[in-house]
Amino acid sequence: MREKIFQDEWRDSWRFHHSNCHIIKIPDMPRSADARFIPQKPYDFYALHGGRFFAMELKLKTQLEGMPFKDITEGQVNNLKEARENGACSLIVINYRVQKISDKQRKKNEFLPKGRLNIVFMFEIDEFIDMDKNIYSKSIPAKTFFEPWVRKMQKAGEYWDIPSLTGG
Repeated sequence: MREKIFQDEWRDSWRFHHSNCHIIKIPDMPRSADARFIPQKPYDFYALHGGRFFAMELKLKTQLEGMPFKDITEGQVNNLKEARENGACSLIVINYRVQKISDKQRKKNEFLPKGRLNIVFMFEIDEFIDMDKNIYSKSIPAKTFFEPWVRKMQKAGEYWDIPSLTGG
């Protein structure tokens, strides 16, 4: 349910900052016995703004921990990669929404802010694939998200700062 809150905020932020954009949430497939015959959805959202196509898979993390590579399915990776090969900006968007960061966690990870954490980290699909190949672990370590090369986004008031992603 919380992921839906993030997805709604993401969609509303796009519409707030770019009222003329076209953004669609691809509906989740119904859970049923026949679901195995329905193709997997390619990713969570797509948007068209200023002639640019954005394909986005959104994830929500509520604990300060790494993100398992398996959280992004092989089908999602392949669809994001195909979109990128056809000119799209293909992103994995991860919202860390942690209500309380313990002193122990902060001591272990001095890069963490005080209080709660509500930040978005974004990886282009090629960056994600490279990490999957080069990190000898089953997940992306939490500290990786705070590396300088990782694209980050904060909320600007009520909305996510979408113009920092779209360039305007």
